[in-house]
Parts: sequence; structure tokens; C-alpha cells
Amino acid sequence: MSNSPDALEQDVEASRGRLDRTLGDLQMRLNAPGMPRNLADLRRSGQEAGEVVERLVADVRTNPVPALLIAAGFGLLVFEAFRSAADRRRLAVVAAGSAVAPNDRHLPENHQDRMRERLDDALEDSFPGSDPVSVRITK
Repeated sequence: MSNSPDALEQDVEASRGRLDRTLGDLQMRLNAPGMPRNLADLRRSGQEAGEVVERLVADVRTNPVPALLIAAGFGLLVFEAFRSAADRRRLAVVAAGSAVAPNDRHLPENHQDRMRERLDDALEDSFPGSDPVSVRITK
């Protein structure tokens, strides 16, 4: 890169142009129709929001059944979102190999009779017959 004064001046002018465009874009975003321009606009927009809320409350009072149905639907939507997120977390743990599969009731070794046998075997392993004090659980 040459350090000639003309090249440096061109770089500075290009940077100024980019900065002017960026500032212009920011001004356009801040002067958008929905953005309050000063405190009076902000207060007015707050009053408008309050009026919208008051109208909504009045509509709910006059028609409570549709409002309850909408609230119930929204509640079910939120519930389903949380439940599916929990399922995804559980499946991620299972896929990582750190937990047992969530639905393993159908496996033959998990039937009630087999579970009792497994518990008896576990107790026998915990307290083997070779110990001076031996515990044997019988039915």
C-alpha cells in the first residue's frame, strides 16, 4: 500500500462516505412512523396503548367466552411448547447414553414378576452368602 497523500485522502473520503450512509440509515430507522420522536410523542403513544388495553378489556367483558377460548388455546400452545422442549432435552440425554430410554415398559425384563427377581438378585449380590452375616429374603 502506498502512503501517498492522495491515496490517504481518498481512503479518508471513502470512510466519510460510508459513515454518512450509516448515519443516514440510523436516522431513517429512528424517524420511522412507529417511533416516537420526543417525550410528548412517547406520552401520546402510551395513552394510545392504554386506550387499546381499555377497549380490549371492554370487549372481553362483553364477550367472555371467546376470550376464554383464546386464552385456553394459548395456554395449551405454551404447555405443548414446554412439553416438547422437555421431550427434546430428555431425548438428547438418552442419545448421549447417560440415561435409560424413557419408554421401556414393554421390555420383557421389566415386567413386575421379573422385577421382583431382579430385586432379589440385587439384594443377594449386596449381601452375599459368604459374609459372616448373611441375609436371604424368601417369599
